[in-house]
Amino acid sequence: MYKVDTASALREATEPGVITRSILVSLAIDQGPKKEAGRLFLKDGIELDGLKEIRIEFLNILNIDHLWLLKDLVKLSLSHNVIERIENLDKLVHLRELDLSFNRIEVMENLDNLHQLEILLLYSNEISIVEGINNLKKLTILNIGKNKIKDWKHVIYLRDFKSLRSLNTCDNPCTEMDGYLDYLFAFVPQLIYYQYRIISKSNRQSAIDKHYRIISNLEENEAKVQTELVLQQEFEDRLALLSASYVEYLDEDYLFQQMFSPDEAGRMLSTINEDTQNAFEEYRKSFSAICHELYELGLQEHDKRTEEMRLFELVVNEVKENKQNTARKIVDEVLERKTEIFANINNVMKVLIEEREGEADATDDIAAKARELFNEFNDLLFKARNQLMSKEVILHDQMEAEYNNTMNGLILNYLNGFVDEAHIPAHFKDLCGDKDTLATIAASHDVHLQVIDNREKLMTNRLDNWLKDYINQLVVDENKRNRQQILEISHFFGFLQQELNWLGPSQELDLTDIDLDDVTLED
Repeated sequence: MYKVDTASALREATEPGVITRSILVSLAIDQGPKKEAGRLFLKDGIELDGLKEIRIEFLNILNIDHLWLLKDLVKLSLSHNVIERIENLDKLVHLRELDLSFNRIEVMENLDNLHQLEILLLYSNEISIVEGINNLKKLTILNIGKNKIKDWKHVIYLRDFKSLRSLNTCDNPCTEMDGYLDYLFAFVPQLIYYQYRIISKSNRQSAIDKHYRIISNLEENEAKVQTELVLQQEFEDRLALLSASYVEYLDEDYLFQQMFSPDEAGRMLSTINEDTQNAFEEYRKSFSAICHELYELGLQEHDKRTEEMRLFELVVNEVKENKQNTARKIVDEVLERKTEIFANINNVMKVLIEEREGEADATDDIAAKARELFNEFNDLLFKARNQLMSKEVILHDQMEAEYNNTMNGLILNYLNGFVDEAHIPAHFKDLCGDKDTLATIAASHDVHLQVIDNREKLMTNRLDNWLKDYINQLVVDENKRNRQQILEISHFFGFLQQELNWLGPSQELDLTDIDLDDVTLED
């Protein structure tokens, strides 16, 4: 339980300062439940991380701090302070309403993480530009009245906030210019309220009529941008699919171009004459066709792999569910029998004591009858524990060139067309070497093979790594689940064993003949 002097804690803020933990606790107490509910609230202690709403107002706060302690906060008011900068709100990811009115804020910043924010009040500050709220897609109410906004750029900016329904920009220099409201009503059609008053249909239509041509152009441009965004998203989704299939850039001639990219000599050889150019083009088509086949195969294998994983998870979940249902039935039977046996123990003890009171051997008879019932329950626990453990153990156990030969022949024919080597163009002679070696062709072939080998290694390594990661994660998840199940079974039967021991009729009665920790699992 917190013991806080509310008055003295709040006096910390009489001079411009920061939010402290003691201030937060004091405010939580002051704004918490009253009377009996308040007494229980204080008795249970102040849990700051559970607070949903708090008002930190009129406290001369200069710097925002310590609000990460209020991680579940939904509604926050920091109005009527001297705050100069919006900061330290990143952890308030559940915040839906934020009031920063009547402060000295100049820049709208550090609001990007507040994705759930619906209401933002910044009335009476020193803001000149509406910005920094691009991520607030759920923003419904925005009040930026009485600031220093001069131009109309914020209107087009706010047009993108499709959930925005209420806006207040009064007492800004921009509102004093003729035509502002028409411009606002025409270009932010999602608005329903301005200055908390409903925008009439006639005012809206009049504004649209005045700016009809500009709106048409703007909508046309927005449609183009939206189309480009959709195409870009489709491209990224497609690339993600190809990457997951390990066949990105194999649907065209990217790999072919990549082979010749470092092979300038090979490209020059392919342009010697029309025959070499045709051979090069045929090789490109043939190579690209093979790549495309591999691409199609990769997509098919990805679909097959995805379906196999789905079926695998389906079977695993089905087995887990069946095991849970069986275990639940066993536990229910144990609890039902426990109730019966414990009731019998109490009845037998009561009857024996009443009927045999004063008899010398009464204690022995009572102890013998009680031991019989206790042993019956111990046997029940033993068998049930073995059943559960056995089912858990069972479940856990289940769970590498034709183009080069063609090019070789064509270039040899080309070289043989010269009377002697002296007539061979110098740059081709340097490129080819002599007729017997054609060193460049061999080197070009090696470069191409290296590119293909690298691509093959990249593909196979990524596949191997994916499979290892997937299997390792399955093992980690299953071990974690198995340990948790074993722990739950052990705790359950340990608790029942303790209950049985507490029910012993005398200190002489030994109820620990069977140690559950020594139970061997039956197949």
